[in-house]
Amino acid sequence: MSLAPPPSPRIEAFDGLRGIAAAIVVLYHYLCLLHPHLTPSMGKTLTGFADTPLHLLWNGRFAVAVFFVLSGFVMAAAAERRRSALLTNLVTRYLRLALPVTVSCLVAWGWLSLFPDAATRLQSTLVQPSRWLALTYQEPLKPLWFAVADGMAGNFIRGFSRFNNVLWTMKFELLGSAGIFVLYFLTEGRVRLLALGAASLAVLIWLPDPYLGFVLGAGLYEAHRRGHLRPLPGLALPATALVAAVLLGSPGEGAHDRLHLPDVPESWEVGEPRGLVPILAAALLLYAVLTLPALARIFATRLPLFLGRISFGLYLVHVPILYTVVCWAMLGGAPEALVASVFAALTLALAIAFTWLVDEPLLRRIAALRGRFAPDRPGTPRNA
Repeated sequence: MSLAPPPSPRIEAFDGLRGIAAAIVVLYHYLCLLHPHLTPSMGKTLTGFADTPLHLLWNGRFAVAVFFVLSGFVMAAAAERRRSALLTNLVTRYLRLALPVTVSCLVAWGWLSLFPDAATRLQSTLVQPSRWLALTYQEPLKPLWFAVADGMAGNFIRGFSRFNNVLWTMKFELLGSAGIFVLYFLTEGRVRLLALGAASLAVLIWLPDPYLGFVLGAGLYEAHRRGHLRPLPGLALPATALVAAVLLGSPGEGAHDRLHLPDVPESWEVGEPRGLVPILAAALLLYAVLTLPALARIFATRLPLFLGRISFGLYLVHVPILYTVVCWAMLGGAPEALVASVFAALTLALAIAFTWLVDEPLLRRIAALRGRFAPDRPGTPRNA
């Protein structure tokens, strides 16, 4: 009797890519607050850098598109490993999202209790106020139980949280993951490929564009596990995909009009933050990472991997600090260089603590729960 192949190793480059994307989101929101002229739609004026490839370094909207495609890939791998355990997959995915999110809402409630109106006060003093400052609770603050309810259910239902505005992505994460789990439970082989094609069409016709990220991520996973995305002898196709990802993913909101590009449906406009173009660019980026070994090695170096380990913590803890501590410090006249340094250090420290105390213990418990009710099938990437 032949032995089953061992589980495939993690795709480390994807961990690093997730970490870099999380760091970009943190930088993006800092600029939304204090330098809205660098972030399209947040201020009254806009620098020309927003429509250049340089903008990729702080384009948080594109980084979120990368998250969605990565989630599609990783959830497809998880669904393949535990194909028959639909209920376990759905419950554990909900817990994996809802429990850390709830902790982040409680942390946000604590910060907002200490600095209940700092954002509003800062807004009134800025020469160029940021629209981003209006996306949080100020006085009066909702009671503590509301933060728990918001984390466990409210943000998934509404698609938004005023405790922590990054939580708008969680509804997409939960429903997109659930869709992948159901599709993998119902299909296999060529039928699954046809189902993914049908799902793509359904998104284009009926569903919000971010869900396409999950379908494309699953499609990349299917191509990868069939051996179609191995490094190629020539660099032309992967390099072209990387260049296209940068050119399509870097422009900011409204770039289509500013660059005088041809009229197309809104979803297809370059720079449309929740449109199709950033999702397609993110899929091209993942394809390039899978087929360009040099690019994969960059994302698999120590710093990106460290950021990848704490990426969920980074994503969940940084916004409440900006609405409170940073606003309060700027109101007090502190030099921005000092404020930026304190923000970076505090965010990093809280993200590490969040990872150690919340995220990693939860992952271990979820893994034990899965092992009890839904043992993994071997041979799939283990970034899930």
